[in-house]
Amino acid sequence: MSRRVEFEEANPDFPLLAASQAGRVDLVMGAVGWLGDEEQVTTCRALDGDSSTVMRVELQELRGGWRTAVLKQVLPWLARDESVPMPADRGRVELHFYRRVARIPGAAVHMPRLLGGDEARSLLLLEDFRDFSDRTFLYRGGSLGERAAEDLGSFLWALCRGTFGLEDPELVNAGMRALNHRQVFEAPFGLSSAGAEGPGLDPASLDDLEKGLGAAAMAIRSDPVFGDAVADLGRRYLGGGPCLVHGAFHPGNWLLVPDGGVRVIDPQYCGWGDAEFDIGAGLAHLLLAQQSAEVTGVFLTAASGRADDLEAGATDAGEDLVDVDDEDGEGEAADRGDENRVDIELVARYAGVELAGRLIGGSQLPLDADAGVRCALLEMARTAVVSGHLEVLEA
Repeated sequence: MSRRVEFEEANPDFPLLAASQAGRVDLVMGAVGWLGDEEQVTTCRALDGDSSTVMRVELQELRGGWRTAVLKQVLPWLARDESVPMPADRGRVELHFYRRVARIPGAAVHMPRLLGGDEARSLLLLEDFRDFSDRTFLYRGGSLGERAAEDLGSFLWALCRGTFGLEDPELVNAGMRALNHRQVFEAPFGLSSAGAEGPGLDPASLDDLEKGLGAAAMAIRSDPVFGDAVADLGRRYLGGGPCLVHGAFHPGNWLLVPDGGVRVIDPQYCGWGDAEFDIGAGLAHLLLAQQSAEVTGVFLTAASGRADDLEAGATDAGEDLVDVDDEDGEGEAADRGDENRVDIELVARYAGVELAGRLIGGSQLPLDADAGVRCALLEMARTAVVSGHLEVLEA
């Protein structure tokens, strides 16, 4: 018996939705109260969603007005492979993340607006962006642009600043973070056979991508110093941290909109952790996409709060990462002195793990890279993980 059938038998009144059933979507949205007077769902179109059911719904008024929104249903299995179980509470946690971010203006402006949420039906209704760029073009020689890079960094800065020291048990997200730990810190390096993305690629497959990459991968996987450093970082990741993090901060979750800005989506791996984890992940993907030093610098400046410092005329390069003023009015984040500052070495280590995992793991990116680039990036990643040294962070 399939996981879906078992779920339907155990939950006979739960409305499982599909883009091919616009009438059913209309009934459910009406029951939840998400339709205006004389408004109905006319069409639904499936959107990319490996893990959840995601669709664009078009809503038409009898008088002729219309709008669109993104409807997401988060179920306890992987959408692209229903045999793979997923944590049952991930939809609830994602909904709480959107609600939490809505109270942080500096972060909310860089995410889709939450139009509605229903925990009982595991539904989110989100602002739709119909005209956005395919993010994979970054890996094929495209430029992110300084405006988008600043938006991404500003989002991370505001998210940390607005949640630092204000831990909410509704956003612990232990199940998804354990899954992310396996995918990021274990599977690519042969430290575990578990993980939704499977183990790292074998040497022959890696050599098909770039000559010598297979041998380089074998060397890094058998390096006990590297392995111990990755394991230490993984334990730190699982231990949580002082602020809310997105958890999967990469171009697959960035929508580049026509005005040059960006919207961050899909916070299903969110939870409490180090701000440096998101910063490091974002930096790793900018390096994988071979973005310019200017773009990378703008991102890092904004993500570390240095953009605010520079605007205010600050000269101390060690300004606190987290402002003690709480943007959402829920109290003040604790002033913890040096602990509030960006740890550059920690950013480098997290960036190194993400770099190495994407280069030799099973979740390969469509990199348009010249011969030797992958091996050079892998060596850079190893140095970053082991020593905390990454040249771009020290420029």
